[in-house]
Amino acid sequence: MPARRPARVRFVAAAVTPGSEPPPGLPEIAVAGRSNAGKSALINSLVGRRALARTSRTPGRTRQLNFFQVDDRVVLVDLPGYGFAVGSERERQGWEPLVEGYLRGRPTLRGVLIVLDARRGLEADEEQLLQFLAAIGRPAVVVATKLDKLARAAQQAALARLAQRLGSTPLAGYSALTGEGREALWHLLGAWL
Repeated sequence: MPARRPARVRFVAAAVTPGSEPPPGLPEIAVAGRSNAGKSALINSLVGRRALARTSRTPGRTRQLNFFQVDDRVVLVDLPGYGFAVGSERERQGWEPLVEGYLRGRPTLRGVLIVLDARRGLEADEEQLLQFLAAIGRPAVVVATKLDKLARAAQQAALARLAQRLGSTPLAGYSALTGEGREALWHLLGAWL
């Protein structure tokens, strides 16, 4: 996947209920994470666009599966955030069958990026998601975002702590603000494609 030029990207579809996803086609990579971990900023940075995936001052605005086709090679799928999210408890519970059904059954899904804030580290939600993905045989890469908010020594310490806890799960440090980690992450994803 080219890493230096902006990608040709188009919004394909949004799925709000199980079964409403677009027909399977290109390989897909899902992007999951806490509502305030920087998922939208990561997607925008990965494809070299400013406002493809909407960012908001209020976390938790993604309420469906959003499909974005990149360079006629891959589809990035933005999943609803977990943790702090906008919407009623009933609405948030409604996302579970949509997300779980997609992760379990999508034939073109190659892997999942689990986005977390490097300052917060690995929390129970991420651990549960990693366990779920391992149980259903889906590969994952943990992406520690917001590295630009830490001094260099603190970045290295945070990534070292994460790597120790993750064991064999791949880890990528990332800053959507500076682009640090972009080429390395596309390289990791290339193995799935």
